[in-house]
Amino acid sequence: MSKDSPGFLHKLFLQHAHEIGAFVRGRWPREPDVTDIVQETFLRLSQYPSPQSIQNPRAFLFQTAANLTVDRHRRRETRERFAAPNAEIEQVADRDLSPEHYWQAHQQLEKFSAWLDELPELRRHAFVLYRIEGCSHAEIAARLGISTRCSERYVMLAMQHISARLSADQDQDLR
Repeated sequence: MSKDSPGFLHKLFLQHAHEIGAFVRGRWPREPDVTDIVQETFLRLSQYPSPQSIQNPRAFLFQTAANLTVDRHRRRETRERFAAPNAEIEQVADRDLSPEHYWQAHQQLEKFSAWLDELPELRRHAFVLYRIEGCSHAEIAARLGISTRCSERYVMLAMQHISARLSADQDQDLR
């Protein structure tokens, strides 16, 4: 980053921070962390290799703020969904299942969760974002700070791991 970059960023902040905050509030009225999103938006711009080279910094800032807000909402929804893991199982459970079938389903979910925990953190996050949250590889790459190709590879390796664990588990059951 060049020496005049802090002046450039400061100028942009003074020009657009209030406007970006109003944009986030207008589009997502219930968002509690508007000031954090505005700050993180400018932090992202400051981490850009050459912020002065951006042709339309205002558009960059608005798009970054929108992406950050959507990411926060997705993370919040995911956290809320999995905050009480047993409650989630209760919601999924078929009330007509016998206690034995219910217990088997519960054990299978626990095994799957354990298999996910065996994965390296980035690989696990990429897999969850792709298979559970339905994100594209481009979205995953942007959220995790990796390349799209790396996202594809992480998801593929995670699927291979889970497939191998599932096969090994089924082979063990056949014995």
